[in-house]
Amino acid sequence: MPRIRFASLALAAAALPLAPAALAAAPLCPATPAPQPAAWVAHINEVNHGLGIPADYAARHNLVPLPEGKDLVQVPRDVYGRKVEMVAPAAAALERMFAAAARDGVKLETVSGFRSISYQTGLIRKKLKGGMSIQKALTINAVPGYSEHQTGCAIDLTTPGVPAADGSFAHSKAFTWLQQHGAAYGFHLSFPPGNPYGYEYEPWHWRFVTGSPAASH
Repeated sequence: MPRIRFASLALAAAALPLAPAALAAAPLCPATPAPQPAAWVAHINEVNHGLGIPADYAARHNLVPLPEGKDLVQVPRDVYGRKVEMVAPAAAALERMFAAAARDGVKLETVSGFRSISYQTGLIRKKLKGGMSIQKALTINAVPGYSEHQTGCAIDLTTPGVPAADGSFAHSKAFTWLQQHGAAYGFHLSFPPGNPYGYEYEPWHWRFVTGSPAASH
């Protein structure tokens, strides 16, 4: 099976500007997100107020404001042929994981990677316009400003024969492989059944965490 080729991650990383403050900056994709600047939090609150999301929704569902990913790297296009991006360390780990899965006879495919706060807002507005309640919409899509996709550290995955973002992925060989090997590459299931965030079970949604064993692969 031919090896999946990603964008040149090493060159992309080398091209990033090394400002003096960069050495002290928080790492990308940390296990525990750093507090966000007040201006960014205010913007998130304004966006969510416009959608009719209760002001205390995030606090009641154990959600914290998240940064928006920068300096993104392209990973394999999604099942619809659209561009998919992640931050560099997550993209590099995904490359290693895809290659390992392929060696085991498992084909992983992308569905969705980085999504900006404006894109996330559009997803919810579309549901509201279609007649869905905000309460129901928020069980399907993350609150803008709190989405792991917004960080560039999360990826939705599928495999041939399984519809994108479908619960049947939980019964696939690919999902079993991810359960057994995903953590070795830094990827973790974010929303298992009964998760504390109020989201529906998403077997397809995996988040990369910096500092995991992925760095050694």
